[in-house]
Amino acid sequence: MEAVGGSGCGGRRVEVYPGGGIGPNTGAHWPPSRRREEAAALLNLQRRLQQGPPPPKVPGKGRSSGAASSSKLHPLDNRPRFLQKMLSNRPGLAGEHEDTGTDWLDSEFIAECLCWHNVYRQRHGVPFLSLCPQLCEKAQSWANHLAHTNTFFYRQDKDVGQNLFCRLTNTLQTDVTGQEVASYWYSAVRQYNYLKEPDVLHANVNAGHFTQLVWANTRSFGAGKARSRSGKILVVANYSPPGNTSGLFQQNVLPPLLELELELALAAESSMSGSDSSASRSAADYLT
Repeated sequence: MEAVGGSGCGGRRVEVYPGGGIGPNTGAHWPPSRRREEAAALLNLQRRLQQGPPPPKVPGKGRSSGAASSSKLHPLDNRPRFLQKMLSNRPGLAGEHEDTGTDWLDSEFIAECLCWHNVYRQRHGVPFLSLCPQLCEKAQSWANHLAHTNTFFYRQDKDVGQNLFCRLTNTLQTDVTGQEVASYWYSAVRQYNYLKEPDVLHANVNAGHFTQLVWANTRSFGAGKARSRSGKILVVANYSPPGNTSGLFQQNVLPPLLELELELALAAESSMSGSDSSASRSAADYLT
């Protein structure tokens, strides 16, 4: 490395690095990163903490008795304790074993939506769904995209099943509950023909969201909700393994149990008021 100057540099010293780079904007640590600097500082503090206090110095022969007495009065180094306090109180930096993931069940909407999915699935005698954080993250990401772009369509992803819901809010209905969304998707139960194996879902019934909700082979669920600038509430639900697979409807979409049919049909009907629109993926979307 050498220093150069001249009129082209304003008379200032500019460092020339091996390989021809000029100035500080070369090397593995450029451009500067606050996260990288914080991580380096944290690593340095942890190393110093692990090293412990330095060994006590042995007084020399020529040292005065005052210096020797001073070392006896302060034999301990409190820097490790100070560094430990800094590490424990430092905001914004998670410890090595600290779990910083989102607890999606803390969302009242997601917990309620999952609960009503399982209420309706119980009616058809199929296993309950469990919440999957990865599906929640994917659903929330797509809901944010739809809200940001003010659009309403399915993600091109055949690895998961999908349901969509959209409502335009007003002064009386400012939000949507998990029960309302699940009940809207389930409402096609009264028109669905369980004795027919559809190559394409019934044209006059938007039944794809219902069949995905009660699909027997589905085990995991995730949901996300976002609001667009125009006031629309958009809900995305993801399912795994995906349902609505052509040729498998009769073995995965089972008729409801008679003892719960009337009670849950009334619940679905009561929660239908105020819903503007919903969409579902048809079986043709899953054909390879």
